[in-house]
Amino acid sequence: MGKAGSGLPGRGGGRHSGGMGDCEQDWTAECAALDRRWGGPGRVAFRPSAVGPVVRLSGPGGTAEVALLGAQTVGWVPAGGGEVLYWPEGEAAIGEEVHGGIPVCWPWFGRMGPEGSRMHGVARYGRFEVVAVEAAGERTEVGLRLEASEATRAAFPHGFRLEVRIGVGEALAVSMEAANTGAEAFAVTAGFHPYLRVSDAAGVRVEGFAGARYLDWTADADGREQHAVQAGDYRPVPGSRVFAEARSVCRLRDAGLGRTVVLEAAGHTRWCVWRADAATLPRGNLLPEDAEGFVCVEPVVFPRCDAVVLEPGGRQTMSLALRTEGVR
Repeated sequence: MGKAGSGLPGRGGGRHSGGMGDCEQDWTAECAALDRRWGGPGRVAFRPSAVGPVVRLSGPGGTAEVALLGAQTVGWVPAGGGEVLYWPEGEAAIGEEVHGGIPVCWPWFGRMGPEGSRMHGVARYGRFEVVAVEAAGERTEVGLRLEASEATRAAFPHGFRLEVRIGVGEALAVSMEAANTGAEAFAVTAGFHPYLRVSDAAGVRVEGFAGARYLDWTADADGREQHAVQAGDYRPVPGSRVFAEARSVCRLRDAGLGRTVVLEAAGHTRWCVWRADAATLPRGNLLPEDAEGFVCVEPVVFPRCDAVVLEPGGRQTMSLALRTEGVR
């Protein structure tokens, strides 16, 4: 199993030698400039990593770290608790699929993009800019923005603006707002893809989907017909189970860690629960030994039959909040 409990990525303390800690390029000067512009003592600070600058958000409610690459939350430690998000053992690199934390998937989820496109959309590989920082009371928040560019148009030939906000307080809150800034309508799928650290993926249960229709995506790729109804809590098996109802709250209960992660979402159409299989892990920074260390519980707009059509000037919003509680 990966060392996901040994601290935030790149913070040492027995952490793996790869991950977000090693810097193939020196981002020190850029991080210093970001600190001068946006930093706040004890609340907001930037550090270099293998994939560029990472912003650390701190407050009475805990700490979170967010990579500007992909607006990807890479760690979250609630006050008085342990690391909630999983970070893999493998090396993270710019231009590759960077797994772990909370990837932002837009303007498509999974393989719903154009033929030959990469998984989970252009936002996952885009470098976001910092546009806002707020630190007041118990909440510390960063606002990030990605706009259409020559690089994004190669895979997604449309004008857009995607703003992502990540805040830490009583909960970890992640939201996105996408806008069509072009002259033509386009359809999008989307999702947040949290990797939740667990004691043993085979031993946890996901609560909140009893009575929901579902399909196992490994067996049913269309998404229009639901073939079964969930009876009681779901104990994840390898593969992706897609629940066909946009319930607002679900819980991942882990007796081994003595912890429940509560997920509350809005703007989604379904939930996807993914448990990895060591033999079929996707490429990128995931290694076979990572497979039993995490379960993903993902609010999504997915598959294509759920796609949102954005007319020129139209907007799409999604949000996700995570908090922890004990196990009942």
